[in-house]
Amino acid sequence: MRLLIILIFFAFPSIIFSQDDDDTEVSFKLKEIAIIAIEPSNTDVVLNLEAPNSAGERAKIVVANNSKWINFTSALSEEDSPRNLSIKIEDGAVPSGLYLKLETSDYTGSGKGQLGTPNKLITLNKSSQVIISNIGAAYTGNGVNNGFKLTYYLEIYDYKLLDMNSSETLSISLTLTDY
Repeated sequence: MRLLIILIFFAFPSIIFSQDDDDTEVSFKLKEIAIIAIEPSNTDVVLNLEAPNSAGERAKIVVANNSKWINFTSALSEEDSPRNLSIKIEDGAVPSGLYLKLETSDYTGSGKGQLGTPNKLITLNKSSQVIISNIGAAYTGNGVNNGFKLTYYLEIYDYKLLDMNSSETLSISLTLTDY
């Protein structure tokens, strides 16, 4: 058997030792990315005030839908600083006597990277406020239950200013920005 292997080796040396010395170059071109999405995207946040059931009770804050999820993808160059995610009321006004508050949860989901740090609770207004800071190269995962849960609340701060016959629709913007 050993003799047969040696004979095959000498009979077919070009097959056994043939090699190709060509080089292949691989190059990469990575671009910066900053994309955000709100999930679910087909529903509005709805918060209502209703009269109490009995005299002497507080007005009721009724919540039909008060939560959203923020998903994002962020890719940075090495020279760039981390990003912030900010929110503000673009159009409309919170009715008198009320605060519109936003709670941002800790990160949940299937993403990876430098996902940032949430600013837990803020009162929304027309000034831009950071809700997640220090976002680096990261992705949150897509859809509900991925990213940061945003929960909106109404808080009554002055009953004498309330107008139970008023209603308001607000336009709120979220922006992913460099420091």
